[in-house]
Amino acid sequence: MDRTQQHITIGPADVRVFEDGAALAAGAAAMITSFIRQEVTKAREADGRLVSVAMAGGSTPVATYGRLATMDIPWSGVCAWVGDERYVPPDHEDSNGAMIGRSLLDRAGARFLRVPWAADRPAHEAAALYEADLLASMGEDARGPRPDLILAGMGGDGHTLSLFPGSEALDITDRWYVATEVAAGQPWRLTATYPLAHRATAVYVLVSGESKAPTLAKVLRPTGDQPLPARRLMEGAAPVSWLVDRAAAAGLDLP
Repeated sequence: MDRTQQHITIGPADVRVFEDGAALAAGAAAMITSFIRQEVTKAREADGRLVSVAMAGGSTPVATYGRLATMDIPWSGVCAWVGDERYVPPDHEDSNGAMIGRSLLDRAGARFLRVPWAADRPAHEAAALYEADLLASMGEDARGPRPDLILAGMGGDGHTLSLFPGSEALDITDRWYVATEVAAGQPWRLTATYPLAHRATAVYVLVSGESKAPTLAKVLRPTGDQPLPARRLMEGAAPVSWLVDRAAAAGLDLP
């Protein structure tokens, strides 16, 4: 068996297990590159639209972005955006957009939609403005917008994007991108909602590290009545691939 990647199915989940973090970064970058190349070619042959790619924040995607920066990708055919963001100034150290820009997109040549932060603009207003930008930038059909690829991560509490356990954003069905208050005293978050994630052509969730193993097991092999937020990514039509390293997969009882 090629131990660098193990491909299994757990219920509705397509799971790809890589030997370690470096193998995960390389494998994820290869999958993302292949997807973008294919979709850009299709878009250019059809209507010339830009391929819509939501970028993820967090520590795990950084290594993948480093790999993507060295690969031959038709970034000029891509409109990238942030799947979720802390509502902080665009140069803030906690900004996902700033990290994504530094790691990859500032020099890639893609169109990159950043959250419209302003000191005097409430988070809910910024979310509405960003939602309008997204709707204008991506394909659609009679049921709404159609993002092409959404990259996401998973927190130790089972959150994905900025959809946290107990958040009111979990139950929003009439908006595509919203503001949500995660904790008192913390920056507001802006996030894609499940209705938008479920409309994607594909969703890739990147998870690494042994600290995530218990939560990943609960997400992919749930035992309770209340699924963790990351599990609910699989409640829509979008195919979800879980790209994980062997440490994060330690609780899945793999052969």
